Amino acid sequence: MAQNSAGGSGGSSRYRSDVATLTEESTTGVTPEVQITYTSSTEGSGGSDVTVKTTISGSQTKTLTVESDSVGIQTVRCLIKHPTAALYRPQALAPEESDRSDGVFNDGLVSNTRNFETISSVNSQLSNLTYELVRDDDVNRFATLTQNLFLGPLNLQATTINFDMTRAITIFPKDENLAVRIQMAASAGQSFNGNKGGEGGQCTFTTTLLKNTEYTFKLGATVEPTSSIGRGGAGAYFYEKGRLLVACGGGGASGWYGGSGGDGGGAGVAGASGSGSNRGAGGIKYNDGNLPAAGVLPSGATGGKIESCTTGGYWNTQGFSPCSDIGQRKFVLANGQTNNSTQTILRGYKAADVNSDYGFRHNGGNSQVIGANGLFVGGGGAGAGGGNAASGADSGGGGASGYSNGSVTMISAQQGGNPNDKALAQITLIT
Repeated sequence: MAQNSAGGSGGSSRYRSDVATLTEESTTGVTPEVQITYTSSTEGSGGSDVTVKTTISGSQTKTLTVESDSVGIQTVRCLIKHPTAALYRPQALAPEESDRSDGVFNDGLVSNTRNFETISSVNSQLSNLTYELVRDDDVNRFATLTQNLFLGPLNLQATTINFDMTRAITIFPKDENLAVRIQMAASAGQSFNGNKGGEGGQCTFTTTLLKNTEYTFKLGATVEPTSSIGRGGAGAYFYEKGRLLVACGGGGASGWYGGSGGDGGGAGVAGASGSGSNRGAGGIKYNDGNLPAAGVLPSGATGGKIESCTTGGYWNTQGFSPCSDIGQRKFVLANGQTNNSTQTILRGYKAADVNSDYGFRHNGGNSQVIGANGLFVGGGGAGAGGGNAASGADSGGGGASGYSNGSVTMISAQQGGNPNDKALAQITLIT
């Protein structure tokens, strides 16, 4: 009668003590598993060495786990081998044709290389913020990206290319509400003939960005027509759907024969007047939540003012009030065209056309005086309340005022602070 054979004894184990360190061992049977701890030394800030420890477990199971003790991005790929399985060699030897592997290594198939992005255990959400760049008047203008705010802030800046005055930057979180800190600044007025233009006002505030809700930055630059005639600085504006939440004022331009431009104001701060006997006055300060609804275009050298909610072009003809939401939809231009490249989210921003100076945002007083070089000088800055232009080429224009509707938590606001000719914003995650 045949007898069942007994199982063989386990094989012995060995390791090289010169390249590996034994931390623990077991003499009892265990479920087969490979656990690897990989330590790399990379250069940290200030030239110091930072040790990053990456642990890989479950490689012989249905669940593969990769962990790291540091926030950052690494690359990973898998080597797939089996003693009795045939390798699909055409795929392996020509991965560029299949886009399914990185080729052959050590008689196995190597998977595509992918990024392994590590976030902190104290923030288990991805904290992704989506950015869409559109234009109020061009349906073909579009760009997008997604920034994980836990890995770094999102930096936005105006452009001077092609006088891109109608560019709107839409941001929204897709996965969760995000508590953020925003630093925002308007652009400086232009300096002429060695005389200094006023700096753009800046402010810092905190707010919570709601999931799948539209927030819009309008960031101008010191080029006409985003600036006034005479090159006063452009404003920086932040909207939740159709409501203006925060504005910072641009600086006034300098004179030619003398006179500095006045600094623009941050949120809730008046614009400074320019210097010189014919200086332009700074923009009017509006208290939190007390900005009159109607926008005002500049009248000659006198600055105008921003509207408190976006009236827009198309939506104004469809029965939607300036502050109302327009529902879950893609971005709609001032002429009613839909930009189908954009995502469907809760919107309320209403694109405007040139007839309103694009939402009354280009409201700095326009210069009436010319410097020795034939250029208009001493223009007023744009913002919540536009600064007045100078009435003589020996004086500077006034900076614009800033504004907050009171729904954000203001940390700081000041006259000046940004000497750059581009408005900017930085969005940082609050952890």
